[in-house]
Amino acid sequence: MKVFRGKIWAALGSLMDHVGAASNKASTAAVPDRALLTDIEAAIARCTDGGGGGSVGDDRHVHEILFLVSNAPGAITFLSRRITARLEAARTPATALRSLLLVHRLLRAGDRYFEQDFRGLWASHDLRVDAPRCGCSCSPLAASGAGVNYVTASTVTATGACSFLHGYTAYLEERMQWVINQSGNLEPTRAPPQDHDDKPHPASSYDAVAAEELLFKLTMCQRLLDVAVQLLPDNNTSASAAARSAFGIVLRESFKVYDAFNEGIDVLLRSRSVGRLSKSLRVSAQEVLRKACAQTPELKEFYHKCKKSNVGKITEYPVVRVVTPAQASAIELMPPVCEEDGRKEIGGAGVVAEENEGDAPFESKLETTISAVWVEFDDEDHQAGREFTGDDHSS
Repeated sequence: MKVFRGKIWAALGSLMDHVGAASNKASTAAVPDRALLTDIEAAIARCTDGGGGGSVGDDRHVHEILFLVSNAPGAITFLSRRITARLEAARTPATALRSLLLVHRLLRAGDRYFEQDFRGLWASHDLRVDAPRCGCSCSPLAASGAGVNYVTASTVTATGACSFLHGYTAYLEERMQWVINQSGNLEPTRAPPQDHDDKPHPASSYDAVAAEELLFKLTMCQRLLDVAVQLLPDNNTSASAAARSAFGIVLRESFKVYDAFNEGIDVLLRSRSVGRLSKSLRVSAQEVLRKACAQTPELKEFYHKCKKSNVGKITEYPVVRVVTPAQASAIELMPPVCEEDGRKEIGGAGVVAEENEGDAPFESKLETTISAVWVEFDDEDHQAGREFTGDDHSS
């Protein structure tokens, strides 16, 4: 018995040693190598320093960082904190802008796993892109000094760069709430609901769920387009290579966001079943359309200015459809419809049928229907038919 008990304890000891060695190996693998961290920091410096070599517009350093981070699981946290430290240590708008541009380009160039981790670090404040403490002031008079009533050209240039920097910061804060889907388009993310019930939605609430998702996407599109419109650089700011690169990315992303917004607005305006939604969803739809009435003319003018000044060297711009107050009023004047009103009797035979499925408020279906059609044939058609069937009798 003692020998058997000793063997059991020996086996347990060996098992514990094996588990301890495996955990130590895993923890050691989770910590990136010091040389790797040094390489990452050097690559960050090459992307954000103002030296020559065209590092602002060169994606090689961005892909180098992504390659280095992919070799160590914990390296992305180090990357986020080093970029945050550079933003906090920036004393000029140009230095801070290059760091923000690196964040934006990493967000676009990384795969979906990197993008998910990068956004998670932003949510946990390991990565911070909010207003950097640069050494300029947004007000020219405040920067000119007390008792001085004139503004120098350098002060105006710094003020324009600082204004663009804060606008770009606001854009990135919104952009962090979007992902690039499999088709390459931007899609807003949504926090999961608090109550995780696995019960299927009833048929009566399916349209409400689809409408809620559409209105959420339209609202997020309007928020991102709002900050993009405020980001048009002036003549002094556009002289910066980092500002031109950043604005070019923002402009191209706004095209995709507007395409999604325009498609959603089209679905909303063509819907004949808004009245079947709840009061809160109808109010949300009315707010989206009222905002679109003011936003779409502003967006159209914004694209016109960009095309006229050849900002970003982009020649093809989307055609902005202006939403009119009459279109918004049509939704507001639509009376609410009870669920029972969506049913009708057929032929008085006591058979009840639902409304046409094509009237679903926020979903379109492609269907093929075969209907009876009277077609008149001439003599040549009759002759061809007799030859095909082998019937020689005249009709």
